[in-house]
Amino acid sequence: MTWLLALYPPRWRRRYGDELRALVDSQPFSLQAVIDLIAGAIDAWLEPQKFPMQPAPAGEEGVTMIGTMMKLGCAGTAGSNAQATRQDVRKSLAVTLGGTLLLTALWMALHIRLGGRTYVDAFSAMAFLVPYLFSMRYTSLKGRSLATQGILSAA
Repeated sequence: MTWLLALYPPRWRRRYGDELRALVDSQPFSLQAVIDLIAGAIDAWLEPQKFPMQPAPAGEEGVTMIGTMMKLGCAGTAGSNAQATRQDVRKSLAVTLGGTLLLTALWMALHIRLGGRTYVDAFSAMAFLVPYLFSMRYTSLKGRSLATQGILSAA
């Protein structure tokens, strides 16, 4: 997963790259970690002023990239998974299930009305994916800026 570090701005990589590389190398591969790394890169590009780029003075505790920016749940920090409450999980489930049922019914109606056209049938695959992307704002992307959530959901 260290190849994802190339998504970060050069100044950011010079300041935090070694710390993040060590963290990523120590963790097993997971989809949540990939999402966190991509979301962190988007945050680093959109809000570079939010995180100081100079190292902390000697003997003084500096801003750590892990705790403040990355929020990696796999590292045991206050990450996106740690922030999701039971109510957030319920909201995510409601969006996923409700959206899937609604889009499946829409696809079925289009399929009956228009027949087995390629574009209509391609819509069936999105019946789950689109609601799932929107539900991530309550779990995997919780705590991220709206811009970051929008970019990852639209991608």
